[in-house]
Amino acid sequence: MKVVFHLKYDSHWGEELFLVGNADALGSWNPENALAMRYVDNGYWSVIVELDESGTVEYKYIVKENGLTRWETRGNRCWKASKSVWDAFDAETLEKKIGVAVPLFSLRSDNDFGIGEFPDLMKLADWCVSNNLKIIQLLPINDTTAHFDWHDSYPYNAISAFALNPVYLNLQDLGVEENELFIDEQQQLNSLSFVDYPKVLKSKWKYLKIAFSQQWELLHKNECFKSFFEQNEDWLVPYADFCARRDANNTTDVNRWSEHAGEGYREFYYFLQFHCDKQMREAVNYLHSKGIMLKGDLPIGVNPKGVDVYSHPDLFNCNAQAGAPPDDFAEEGQNWGFPTYNWTVMKRDGFAWWRRRLQVMAHYFDAYRIDHILGFFRIWEIPKGKKSGLLGHFNPALPLLKTEIETFGFQFDEEKYVTGDLETLFIRDSYQMDRFHPRIALQKTDLYKTLDEKQKAAIDRLYDDFFYHRHNEFWKQSAMEKLPIIIGATEMIACGEDLGMIPATVPEVMRQLGIKSLEVERMPKVFGRATVQTEDVPMNSVFTTGTHDMPTLRAWLTEKGETPSSNSIKMVIERIMDSPACWNIFPIQDLLDTDENNWSADPKDDQINVPANAENHWKYRMKPTIEELL
Repeated sequence: MKVVFHLKYDSHWGEELFLVGNADALGSWNPENALAMRYVDNGYWSVIVELDESGTVEYKYIVKENGLTRWETRGNRCWKASKSVWDAFDAETLEKKIGVAVPLFSLRSDNDFGIGEFPDLMKLADWCVSNNLKIIQLLPINDTTAHFDWHDSYPYNAISAFALNPVYLNLQDLGVEENELFIDEQQQLNSLSFVDYPKVLKSKWKYLKIAFSQQWELLHKNECFKSFFEQNEDWLVPYADFCARRDANNTTDVNRWSEHAGEGYREFYYFLQFHCDKQMREAVNYLHSKGIMLKGDLPIGVNPKGVDVYSHPDLFNCNAQAGAPPDDFAEEGQNWGFPTYNWTVMKRDGFAWWRRRLQVMAHYFDAYRIDHILGFFRIWEIPKGKKSGLLGHFNPALPLLKTEIETFGFQFDEEKYVTGDLETLFIRDSYQMDRFHPRIALQKTDLYKTLDEKQKAAIDRLYDDFFYHRHNEFWKQSAMEKLPIIIGATEMIACGEDLGMIPATVPEVMRQLGIKSLEVERMPKVFGRATVQTEDVPMNSVFTTGTHDMPTLRAWLTEKGETPSSNSIKMVIERIMDSPACWNIFPIQDLLDTDENNWSADPKDDQINVPANAENHWKYRMKPTIEELL
């Protein structure tokens, strides 16, 4: 069937329009093979394509100018058996918006139970309106309940990539009786300066079970519940089964589960997720009524013993651990303990698990932060059983044969230089045993110091080529194979966390796909800068004072030897707001610190996460209540 695609786009001189999609006739998502469109008249462009009328085609429009490619930022369009298509180009939204970033657990209100809760977002929205803030950004809110202890406070270690965390449920909205015991527990937990996650979880679980016993008989017959169950059955049933077996066996280790233990407990988790969805949607609808966007967080990893790995083991490499190479915040790198993704298997069904994950997120969020977007290019992979991030290597990668190593002039001795511990110069590849990776930061080893100057110069050349040049096009292809399909699954606005050891092709791919970059005041991407200069900041970016992994602005200024004041904090925030960046989303701690009445005795207490500490307790709670701020 011949199909005419018409596009309304008011172009300027030098711009060319193209059509690209998942069909061969549309270039199979490769912008180099996209179909050129012809300008017709009155702002319309068109192109004629031969398509199979029995199929469904996904597509987008792209603009090319001066060698750069700009993609539509909306989700993929869909064609099915129509002879003529009329579209309007969705350009990237560059309207200036200011917002606040805060973990849901950190909110404090008069009505909660020792931790921030879903309805608190509505009160926060009122505060945002009074301060002309347009965006609320959250850390992940997926269920992390694995051990019922402090480990569960880590929001990036979800047992389910789909289920919401019941710890954020408001008990009063569930109809829990506010008797004397309830009020006493609530007051004790709310009086703490921090979130006592294990105590909150234990206490809430008790009341959630009471609510379930009182309401389930009627709820499961309710049409709203039936509709929720039908729409989410694909992930809800495996999640509930997993949680029931975890409870019955008192462990997430499937190897220790009794075969039938857990039967009869699943309904409790249907009940919890129904109410999580209900309370969260009510909050989102209120935000939208106030003109507030909600931005979520897409973690790069999942719990290695969670329901996703349990249900889809073929999608994950469980003999490896994801992490990050060394940086200013963790000299030995980071070992997150997450399994890495088996992208080869995921590709077979068009990354269906990822697309479904984004579609469920889109029930609640207007935009999202892609945690460690570099993981879609390559991930830092640490072999199972190894602890230090220094013993990792990139995957996918192009490890070196012995003959390639020696072309750099280095005399390679496998027995001497591949030791298997920290004092090594090379890491053996986990998949191709005759190939090797230079060990990250190998220049700091004692073994390196024993080399003569000629050998040092040779391995330095090899190191520089391997980490900064060898993989550029390879990793670009790796990302373009996944990201257009994954981010095209919804109309949410994608923002990338592109900090750290960034391959040269990352900014190029993000520009092509319209993904907003992350710019942080104290982490300049221009070599030689001490801090980010406003002229370095791209328009399509999120520019901020810091992230949850960093000391607050007040603490950072103190570390630099300065004496911070509310005015010096305001000056930094105002400078960032005056930048070209379309979005500025500030940590709530930095906004609160513009008033010294909100200051903690020690600014270090306001840091949410310390990346170098694997046992970090995620417990920061804002000092004033939202009601007091209002």
